[in-house]
Amino acid sequence: MTLWCAVVSFDLSKESAAAEPESESPAAAESSTGAGSGRLPFVVSAVAFGALAVALVVALWFGGGWVRAAFFTDGPRADARDSALDAARQAALNMTSMNLDDVPGSLALARSSMTGPILESATKNQQQSEQMAAQAAVGMKSKVLGAALTSLNSERDKATALVVLQVTESKPDKSVSDYRYTWSLDMTKDGDVWKAEQVASLTQPVLLEGPGPGGLGQPGAQPPAAPAPTEGAPAQEGPR
Repeated sequence: MTLWCAVVSFDLSKESAAAEPESESPAAAESSTGAGSGRLPFVVSAVAFGALAVALVVALWFGGGWVRAAFFTDGPRADARDSALDAARQAALNMTSMNLDDVPGSLALARSSMTGPILESATKNQQQSEQMAAQAAVGMKSKVLGAALTSLNSERDKATALVVLQVTESKPDKSVSDYRYTWSLDMTKDGDVWKAEQVASLTQPVLLEGPGPGGLGQPGAQPPAAPAPTEGAPAQEGPR
C-alpha cells in the first residue's frame, strides 16, 4: 500500500512538471521584441515614400497643365486679346483725329492703323482726301468712351472690336459740337501689329452737345474729307 502510494505520487509529480510551461529566457524575449520594433520603421518609411511618389505625380500633372495653359493656350490668347483691343482703340482714335495745321500728317496717322482694302483705298485717294479736308476746315479730336472685343480668332490673327467714341468737331465759325460714334472694327495682324481692315458705323453719329451741323443741333453730313463708313462697307480714310 505504501509502495503504491509512492508510485502514484511519483507519477503525479512527473505530470505536473510536464504541464508547467517553460519560462522564456530574458535574451530570447529581448531578441523577439527587437525584431518587431525593427519592422515598424520599415513599414512607415514605405508608406511615406508611396505618399511622396503620389504627391510628385499629382504635382507634375497639374503643374504640366498649368505650364501648357500659360505658355501654349491661355497666355497667348490673352495677349492677342489685349493687343487687338488696344489696337482697335488706337485705330478708332487715329481715324477720328484731324489737325488742320497738319492735314497730311493727320491722314497719314489714320493710314498707319489700316491694312488691306481700306488702306489701298485711302492711299489711292490720298491727295483728294487732303484737299477736301483742308477745304472743310473742320478740326477733330476724339476719346474712347468704351471698347470691347466681340470676337477673337487668335490662331488666324483675326478679331472684331466694338468701340464707342466721343468726337469733338471744331468748325470754321468757332462752334464746337460733340458726337457719339459707335463703330465695329475688323482687326487683323499685319506682321506684329494689329490693324483695321474694315470699319463699319453701327449707328448714325449722335449729337451730345453743341449746335451740330448748320446750327440745327442735329447730326448731318460729315466733312467731305472723311466719308463715313456705312454698315457692312469698308470705311474710307479720315474721320467717321
